[in-house]
Order: sequence, then structure tokens, then C-alpha cells
Amino acid sequence: MLISTLPELPGRTFQVLGLVTAHATLGAIGGGNPQKMIQQIIEQAQRFGADAIVDVKTVIGGDSAHCMMTGTAVKLS
Repeated sequence: MLISTLPELPGRTFQVLGLVTAHATLGAIGGGNPQKMIQQIIEQAQRFGADAIVDVKTVIGGDSAHCMMTGTAVKLS
């Protein structure tokens, strides 16, 4: 599975299939794992039939270090 933070893939075209998301608490108490979040968005993208995720973004904030990851599942042409 190709994963990119870029909204476009230079030299490649694709069909947008849908949005993928993951959420975790990364603070010491929550012990969230960013690798698990990546695995979650990959699994969601695979259910769409995607072979790539583009425009991946991660936001961390709040007292408990809540983390949200989003991306766009795509089928490469």
C-alpha cells in the first residue's frame, strides 16, 4: 500500500474512493500507538479496494495528546 502526505502523486492518476480516519490518545495514560493508526487507515483503504492513500494528515492536540489521522483512499490508474 502506497501512503503519501502529498495530495497528488506526480506522474500518476487515480480515482478517489473515500476518506479513511483513525483516532488515538497518545498520552502516557492512553499509550496510543501511531503504527496502529497507520494500520487502521490501511485496513479501511483496503476495504474500499484502494491501493494507495494520499493526502495523509495527522493532528495532535489537547491535554491528553489526542491524535487524529486522515487520508484519502485511491485506486491508481
